[in-house]
Amino acid sequence: MGVVVTVVAPAPPAAVWERWTAFADWPSWNPHCVEAAIDGPVIPGSGLDLKLRDTKGREFYTRPALAEVERNTRVTWVAKGLGVRARTTTMLSPEPDGTRVTIESDVGGLLAFTYRIALGDGVQALMYVGMLDALTDLMRL
Repeated sequence: MGVVVTVVAPAPPAAVWERWTAFADWPSWNPHCVEAAIDGPVIPGSGLDLKLRDTKGREFYTRPALAEVERNTRVTWVAKGLGVRARTTTMLSPEPDGTRVTIESDVGGLLAFTYRIALGDGVQALMYVGMLDALTDLMRL
């Protein structure tokens, strides 16, 4: 079972894409991001270094790699650990009043249950809602 969260941001896909994929800027607007960096351009294989804060204030690191990049349309990153593979995809699609932004996240592998204990679907959903609400507010400015 995974997490799916969707909003409509009041801006065209290119503007939303630029803001969403400017990972190093996430701490300036994303309420769940403490630190962020990318080790190269936004292309498959580039690594992200993220220090995130869950809804209870607990901070954690994740170091996913970009797996799929379709400019203005889709970006996927995958975090791997012993027996765990967590995949997160953000999709952008034009709407009459802006851009539909959908985050889908799922985890698999023999030890996926340990990931879900530490960061359950409900916590992830609330984090993604917070991120997308902040992104939407930012795009209104």
